Amino acid sequence: MGLLSNILWAFQKKGYSNIEDFNKEITDYQTRILKEKASWEPHKVVIDAPEINVSYEAWIKGKEDIADNETIIGNENEVFSEDNSDYGMFQVEFCAKLKAANGANFTALDLMYQLHNQVSHKELGDHIFFEGLTADDNEELENNIPHYLMYLGS
Repeated sequence: MGLLSNILWAFQKKGYSNIEDFNKEITDYQTRILKEKASWEPHKVVIDAPEINVSYEAWIKGKEDIADNETIIGNENEVFSEDNSDYGMFQVEFCAKLKAANGANFTALDLMYQLHNQVSHKELGDHIFFEGLTADDNEELENNIPHYLMYLGS
């Protein structure tokens, strides 16, 4: 069972500038779908590290859609080859570096807020539903920074 796999969320194109507005939205979403089984604990520490790397897939139009905290996994020339283009979009695997808001660890709210805003400007296709994170033990840690894989479903 992955990290936060009990949390339901649908990523949207809407970014949030206020974490409390996001908390209200995700709380309402949990309650609306799970009713009395909702278990959203926004202030619970879920990762005890000041920064993490998170990998995920998304569709982008080009290099201009890569955020400052993201790197592309794989050969950039192959990723942006016209052979890999689908209606002018490229499916890319990203690694995003996230830093805990408090400088020490990630709460559920901080992590979900950052993940949402990270992908809100990306095209996720049908895979908009958060299904949790899994520690990537196969990846060699870069500067002792934990690496997670984010799973999205349709």
